[in-house]
Amino acid sequence: MAEATFSQNGTIEHIGDDAITVRIDCNSACSACHSKDLCLSVDKAVKHITIEPDGRVYAVGQQVTVYSQRQLAFKALFWGYLAPLILVVAVLAGLVLAGFSEATAGGIAILALAPYYLVLFLLRNRMKKTFVFKIQN
Repeated sequence: MAEATFSQNGTIEHIGDDAITVRIDCNSACSACHSKDLCLSVDKAVKHITIEPDGRVYAVGQQVTVYSQRQLAFKALFWGYLAPLILVVAVLAGLVLAGFSEATAGGIAILALAPYYLVLFLLRNRMKKTFVFKIQN
C-alpha cells in the first residue's frame, strides 16, 4: 500500500465473478460519546464499495481494509461538494448582477444543480474507472 492513501475497515458482503461488494459502516463522532444511548441523534450510514477481484480468496463476512489513493478523496470532495457550491454561487451572483430578484435568482441557482447532477450521472462509468478501491493485504 502506497504512503499517500486512505483506508477504511469493512466487511465483505457479496462476492461475484467480476466484483466484490464491501460494506463500510460510517459512524459519526457520536459513537464515542458516553451519552449515545440516551441521545436521539441517529447519525450512522452504511456505504457499499464495489471492488474488482484481485485473485486472492475472500469469504462473505470477512473483515477487510479497503484503501485508495488520497488524491482521489480530494477529487471526490471537489465533484461532490465544491463544484456544486461554486456553480450555485456563480449562477446566483450572475443572476443578481443581471437584475433578477434574489428569490428568483436563488430558485434558478438551485435548479442549476439538476443538469450538473445529470452530467455526473451520465459520467458515472468514467468516474468508476477513476475512483478505484483495493483490498489491503
